[in-house]
Amino acid sequence: MKITKLETIKAPEHPQFMWLRIHTDEGFIGLGETRPRPDSVRTLIHEVLSGMLIGKDPCEIEGLWNEMFRALNFHGWAGTEIRAVSLIDMSLWDILGRVCGQPLYRILGGKSRSAVPIYNTCVGFGSYDDRNRFLEDPAGLAQELLSEGIRGMKIWPFDDASTATRGNSIDREELKKGVAVFEKIRRAVGDEMEIALEGHGCWNLPTAIKIARALEPYRPWWLEDIIPNDNIAALLQLRAATSIPLGISERLFTRYQLLPVLQNGVADFIISDVCWVGGVTEFRKVAALAATYQIPMAPHNCGGPVQMHVSAQVCTHVPNLTVLETVRAFHGSIIANPARIENGHVYASETPGIGTELSPEFLGRPDLSVQVSEAARQFSFASGDPWKNK
Repeated sequence: MKITKLETIKAPEHPQFMWLRIHTDEGFIGLGETRPRPDSVRTLIHEVLSGMLIGKDPCEIEGLWNEMFRALNFHGWAGTEIRAVSLIDMSLWDILGRVCGQPLYRILGGKSRSAVPIYNTCVGFGSYDDRNRFLEDPAGLAQELLSEGIRGMKIWPFDDASTATRGNSIDREELKKGVAVFEKIRRAVGDEMEIALEGHGCWNLPTAIKIARALEPYRPWWLEDIIPNDNIAALLQLRAATSIPLGISERLFTRYQLLPVLQNGVADFIISDVCWVGGVTEFRKVAALAATYQIPMAPHNCGGPVQMHVSAQVCTHVPNLTVLETVRAFHGSIIANPARIENGHVYASETPGIGTELSPEFLGRPDLSVQVSEAARQFSFASGDPWKNK
């Protein structure tokens, strides 16, 4: 079996998302999803990676992953490059599952659990206004999520306050305002709801410590990226200054960036994203690495309905899972069969591969932006003169 073409698809109502379909000469088609800033990933796929893949066996996933990573490593890889590799890798695993007639979790080695516990990241989209609600009615939002069986939520009530000072300080009123969100949730539902703080890397170390200490009475689930995660010494200082666990981080890609975090004992949760960390191939390696340090996975999954299926598959398989992020606003209707979510859990599909495909109605729309690559070419920075390669 050989790869014949790579097809990327964008929809105007989802400008931050893109889908990839990898076609084969035996009729199998693998599906993947990426976000955000998909145009950069699209360019890399069609100008560089597609030519390396056309004519190759899609089931040789490990070899293809390393071939792509080796080529991209020449100019640096920890951004658009690894997101492109992740997208391709996800699609290749979908093909392998379809070829074998088995769901992805079984191809990986079977179940560690029958249902994957989830929490809701409170993003606003479509009919859901969860981002404004956690600021204006946090107690009501928490009660609504509990009624759906969801016992965890992630919020970011301090982000706006970082803009004026570029994260270098926070005044007393802004600090009180952010803390009040946690206080209202605790007053309404007690400890029935876990509350994680997303920091988006907005703050410097002293301000992050100030926020963390103010939140300690409300027992947050974890602090996630409250400071940038590119300095282990700073993360260790934050860890020493607060009793709140640290979650790290979808912003670190592959086992190579996460190894120092684990070696230095910084993380209480590893929050890798299958769409960013290096795809299914690398996600399972990161999970195994974290397990050797007795650290659980709490994967980032702030993505669309295709990533929801992939995340459910890998989280059904990996043994060291605590919880999976979801965004209820993103479950969407572009796929043939939405993931099954019941009582605070998602269930991996038993359909071969990742468990879904883009619906015929979606694929038939005339307003989609579709780009196709079908030509193979030799590509290597390790031989010849790369400046003359076309």
